[in-house]
Amino acid sequence: MIDTVAGKLEKGPYLPSDASRNQWITSEKDFFDARKGGRERTVMHTLNRLEARILIYGDNGGIRIEASLPKLLYGNNLSRVSDSIPALNLLQEFVSDHVTGVIPNLLDLEYTRVDYCHNFKVGSALPDYIHTLGELTYLKHNRTTDGFGAVEWWNQSRRIRIYDKWREIKDKEKLDVLAAKGTLRFEIELKKKSGFIERRLHRKHLTFHDVLAPAVAYRFLDEALTKMCLNAAFLTHDQAKDVLDLNCTYVKATRLLGILRRLEYGSMQDVKALSSRSSFYGDRKSLRNLGLWPPSSAQIILPGLRLPPITALLSNEYMPSEAGQ
Repeated sequence: MIDTVAGKLEKGPYLPSDASRNQWITSEKDFFDARKGGRERTVMHTLNRLEARILIYGDNGGIRIEASLPKLLYGNNLSRVSDSIPALNLLQEFVSDHVTGVIPNLLDLEYTRVDYCHNFKVGSALPDYIHTLGELTYLKHNRTTDGFGAVEWWNQSRRIRIYDKWREIKDKEKLDVLAAKGTLRFEIELKKKSGFIERRLHRKHLTFHDVLAPAVAYRFLDEALTKMCLNAAFLTHDQAKDVLDLNCTYVKATRLLGILRRLEYGSMQDVKALSSRSSFYGDRKSLRNLGLWPPSSAQIILPGLRLPPITALLSNEYMPSEAGQ
């Protein structure tokens, strides 16, 4: 459930340890400080390793740490991490080996970013999911990318991605991981500067202890899937008429069917441009609730993407979930 996490601590001084000094890159940053009314210069030290990325900034007064917890534990981020403690213990050792200074328990670090994710095993239907979900509008922006066969939705507070995990590993790491075949990754990236988690948890100051709690990760994943209506099955165009006739009046069913027919030849943006704002979002809600927004791009029903119970995710055994399970 948990992938990348980043946090900061400003209780220096911190310095690169002598044993690892040749792996660090030292640079200077020149900037205008509005509070002091003049230009300032600060020295930064950066360390980029597979295990983690570390930045010492503010003339050695602060430190930023970023790492993928699954990669720390397993060497890859395909496997699941629900309990963050073992990975944080390894990260603590790594930081202590490369940084001179007092490093407290990492659970007490102020978080700056956290990524929640889940793998769905959808097999050969993966391209159909990507094509179908590429028509889904959510948040302020959305796009389908060529890289990794991904669909992205984002605004100032969140970035949500759904993509072919096997293809991403193959393209980025040049590895052919058979276990990743047919794996659809659902991923949410949340950053502190947006204040999204703070508003949802009704707290101003959050640490790793707060954002890495399994119940919190599960809650945000489940809520996103529900709000995007991804946990409902995607019905086919051919089934639309029967479903609409069964659930709507004749007039409404005819109107909604017309919208779906337009989607066969155009995009949702085209439909949106031809409707008033209230009509578009009202019709979208009706179609979503019936599993028809968007309809499946394949000739088969695509099962909804539903999380297994949290008790199953907290088990030690790694089991990618089947779509709809």
